[in-house]
Amino acid sequence: MRPLLPSLLLLAAAGPAVAADAIGRDALGSRTVRLAYEARVTPPPGTERVELWLPLPREENQAVRELKLSGSARVTVLRLPESADRVAWLHAEKPGEPVVLDVTALVTRQELRAPVSASRARVADIDLAAYAAELASSPSIQINDEVRAIARRETAGKPTVVAQAHALYDWVFDHMQYDKSVPGWGLGDIPYCLKVGKGNCTDFHTLFIALARASGIPARWNIGFPVAYGDGKGDGGEQTVSGYHCWAEFYAPGAGWVPVDISEARKHPELKDYFFGNLSGNRVLFTRGRDVTVDGSGKPLNYLIYPVARADGKELSGVEWKFTYRDVPDAELTRSAARGEIAPLLAGTAATLRRTP
Repeated sequence: MRPLLPSLLLLAAAGPAVAADAIGRDALGSRTVRLAYEARVTPPPGTERVELWLPLPREENQAVRELKLSGSARVTVLRLPESADRVAWLHAEKPGEPVVLDVTALVTRQELRAPVSASRARVADIDLAAYAAELASSPSIQINDEVRAIARRETAGKPTVVAQAHALYDWVFDHMQYDKSVPGWGLGDIPYCLKVGKGNCTDFHTLFIALARASGIPARWNIGFPVAYGDGKGDGGEQTVSGYHCWAEFYAPGAGWVPVDISEARKHPELKDYFFGNLSGNRVLFTRGRDVTVDGSGKPLNYLIYPVARADGKELSGVEWKFTYRDVPDAELTRSAARGEIAPLLAGTAATLRRTP
């Protein structure tokens, strides 16, 4: 378990493990993992009520099975209305010991290959009303005059959505370095990204999303946990993940939502072409929301991937968390399915599903 102060929640991040050698094609495919995500918080003496939230994996481009929830009290699954992200939530009254919330799941994540060549659409073909949220500026994705100027310059003469998005992808790739040596990284702060040109996946992809939106191209955020590159055919035992990974998508009529992972391309330049329009399977998607609150109150979160805790309505620091996984080879998956051991979503839990107010 690792403690995380609120100020550090935005700074702890890790991409998929980087190998010394070039990443081979067999390391990019679909993966099935059994994951465990645990949160633990020790309430201050005299606390009357503790609430604890933990994000859950989404189901786009991945199958989530055997999702099991347990904790110090009954666990409820909430769906956040702004983003459709799901969180596990519990509240413990007069807790006399640490409050815990555990999530386990079997997840099969697909490798994505978007049909970018099928799209010949222009920006004028995009339904602005339908994608208003994915075109808007926000506190976490700031579209300022400098962003607009760069977007105009880099997309000039590019006739299609895909061509313009590719130009922005190339610009971010050239401008940014994967480097966490300068304080301020990990927030997706646009002025920082433009001035410093360094950061982690949050900085790369927030900058890309801002540039895309400034160009009239819908773009959205994705965040989850990485899995080490590999073919997933063997059980290498339990692996511990030290932090999140994020990526982006843009919308092109005729191709749909197209993934980009510029920070991974920067770390693995041999995959630069691949990570425009394709996405390796070594990850689990958890949430898409930015500037979100877990219950409609409190300070909005830049993004949601780590646990959130409150004691008597006040934010709690020192929340500990641990994320582990192990690969489930196809042969084991087949045997489990034949024995009827692979249960449907939410089976075997005490959870209920409801929307937040």
